[in-house]
Amino acid sequence: MELFILIFWGAISGHWLHLPSKVLRRIVAALYSLKFIQGSSAGVGTLPRQLLAAVRGPGLLHAKLPLGVLGLIVTLFSACETDIDLSIPINESSLVVDGYIINGEPARVAVTTAYPYTSVIDLESLSEIVIPDAIVLLSDGQLTDTLRYTVDLTQFPPFFYQGQNPALFGQEGKTYTIQVIVGEDTATASTYIPTVVPLDSLAWESEGKDELDTNIEYGRLRVWFRDPPELGNHYRIFLKNQDFSAFQAPFNSVFEDRIINGDSIFFDVSKPDAVPTFLVPDSLSFQERRRFIKGDTIDVRFCSITRESYTFIRSFQTAAGSFGNPFAAPTFVKGNMKGALGGFVGYGASYHTFISQ
Repeated sequence: MELFILIFWGAISGHWLHLPSKVLRRIVAALYSLKFIQGSSAGVGTLPRQLLAAVRGPGLLHAKLPLGVLGLIVTLFSACETDIDLSIPINESSLVVDGYIINGEPARVAVTTAYPYTSVIDLESLSEIVIPDAIVLLSDGQLTDTLRYTVDLTQFPPFFYQGQNPALFGQEGKTYTIQVIVGEDTATASTYIPTVVPLDSLAWESEGKDELDTNIEYGRLRVWFRDPPELGNHYRIFLKNQDFSAFQAPFNSVFEDRIINGDSIFFDVSKPDAVPTFLVPDSLSFQERRRFIKGDTIDVRFCSITRESYTFIRSFQTAAGSFGNPFAAPTFVKGNMKGALGGFVGYGASYHTFISQ
């Protein structure tokens, strides 16, 4: 703001202030950003030679607009700044449900309250928003199972409800519905487990050795598969190696076949974080965090999902990717839960093990 005031008052008084060369350079740089040009035409207000020489050397600097008009424009840009304090409302009563069911496995459902936007995220604070006394029911239209509250520190989140009846473990081609009851609040959602589409092959491609330890060699994982001929297939991939306690999804883990329908394709997959992002040390390099090491045993879970599940996960990842970016467009997580935030996803999964070498 101060820079534009100096330019404005210098113009309307008919002379320029005697300013240090550093300030003159700042003024000229600002003038060039306002479309000033160097030239020698007459009839237009000019700036003194010494001002131009501070940056460009000999010559005249001409404005495309008369200085009176320039002064008016500069005045508009020189408005004072005002600090604004925003009060962000926190809806602490919002119910959040995040559940899934995989072919051959019991359903798992995490039930929490909404997390305050400005709070610090850690395991202790997460334990405070978990709801351990909810009633969670799973049905396939014929049988119903009451899921049991479970604590498993090898998973994240480590607090969830899990199915008990093997007859209601996930199966391809079946639809499942969950109902979550917390006090007077009830939330429901349904999902479908699509047909499994397996991977064709996997490969590891070296990207070079570690700069500090040449015994460590990093590389990327590449996977091949053939998309079925029917349009409308959607996928998600999970990974782990010997250092992971459970499968994790890399960022941008979902995709669709709108462009690749019926084709045999390959794509590269980054190593996901073994722990939640807020627990990852800042000291890790890109290779340490996103690349597998030669000799790793890599397990892959490749899943078919519905369009609705794809939309939910994609919108969630978009929102997570723009978190903290003041220039990002507003995003909304498009879950399929009715009566709560979140979603319930069905996975038709195939499993593959590969040693990087």
